[in-house]
Amino acid sequence: MMWTEKYRVDSIDSFFGNEQERLNIIEWLAKWVKGTKPLLLVGPPGTGKTSFVKSLSTYFDYDLIELNASDLRNKINLETIINPLLFNSSLSGKKILLFLDEIDGISGRDDYGGSAFLVSILKNAEIPVIMASNSKNQKIKDIIKNSKVITFHQLSSFASYLLIQHVLDKEKQSLDEKEKLDIIKQSRGDARSVLNALQTLVEGDILSDTKGGSEIPIEECVNRFFSTTDKSEAKKILLLSSIRYSTPKFGYSQEERSKDFLNALYTTIVSNHRNVTIEDMATLLHQLSELDLFVNKIYEKRHWRLLKYANDLLIWKLFDLSRIPSMKYNQYSLPFPLIGSIFMRGQTLKPIRMELSTKVHTGTSSVGLFYYTYFIQILKNSDISTIDFDNSDNTKLNEIIEKEKLR
Repeated sequence: MMWTEKYRVDSIDSFFGNEQERLNIIEWLAKWVKGTKPLLLVGPPGTGKTSFVKSLSTYFDYDLIELNASDLRNKINLETIINPLLFNSSLSGKKILLFLDEIDGISGRDDYGGSAFLVSILKNAEIPVIMASNSKNQKIKDIIKNSKVITFHQLSSFASYLLIQHVLDKEKQSLDEKEKLDIIKQSRGDARSVLNALQTLVEGDILSDTKGGSEIPIEECVNRFFSTTDKSEAKKILLLSSIRYSTPKFGYSQEERSKDFLNALYTTIVSNHRNVTIEDMATLLHQLSELDLFVNKIYEKRHWRLLKYANDLLIWKLFDLSRIPSMKYNQYSLPFPLIGSIFMRGQTLKPIRMELSTKVHTGTSSVGLFYYTYFIQILKNSDISTIDFDNSDNTKLNEIIEKEKLR
């Protein structure tokens, strides 16, 4: 059993670190009345935001309704799910506490309206609402302005030490001080990294001088994964890396995408097509797609505990097929010259997309995805030479369109 699950804290007085922040949350809920601002917890993963909210609801005898805001994303979804909760009692007659996790995954686009909806509806909620975000960003700036913000910090070295010692006592194990300090240094205040590194060290999966925590960057992780010939070594590499299993279905930040392992494997495999036969490429991508479906299903059903099996499933599906020492990490699935030309064309077409977005009342990205191709085709079929955009750059815009019609 993973120690991150075994030692998940479920009592409000058993957490390590962020003591004052937790006291502020307890005080907020104890004094909550209708009209109180919602609470926004901001802090990196592994600082105990979600676990503390769950233990808080138990302590105060609330029915906790936990939703992932990045799953809902837009106004329609949020309104359908959240509105009935904000103004009703639970079926059991207990008080309701609404917890919106990963609020930074909500759509920031105006045409989706998710952020604006939350700001307007939470002001008059008849139940306490707590939200959580990994960071502050522009997408949630209005939510920040209209919430009581409490910032969670990564565990201090002392708090990490207390956590290590607590787990060692429970496991009836011991480590020398250097090993403890190495774990603290490499985990960088992430409680989950502390527990993962401690488990691998105590259970003998890695040597005591191996770096723990989330030290191995994704580039090194991918290269070492493809080059090693030992499955147990491959698993150690995954455990000690900064990789994550994310899903683009609900969106994720640039930082999360840069650590998304499935995306890194895909771009690496595709960009190294010269080192792989067509048959092997097809098989590798098929196996990778099955793992991607597994991860997406976890996100859809919110069965987070199943994510711990992702590494094992990955090794089982890909390891034997992908022992290709020449395979090297690549961030992009397309050759750089092609990426450059795509970028330049995108910049050229930006004024057109902006003009069209005002006409069809949607975002510029939707114009690019759904409208633009049909727009150009209609112009070709109708033999329309010029368009009046009612814009000072009308001539320039028509020149761009003429070039596009010739493609």
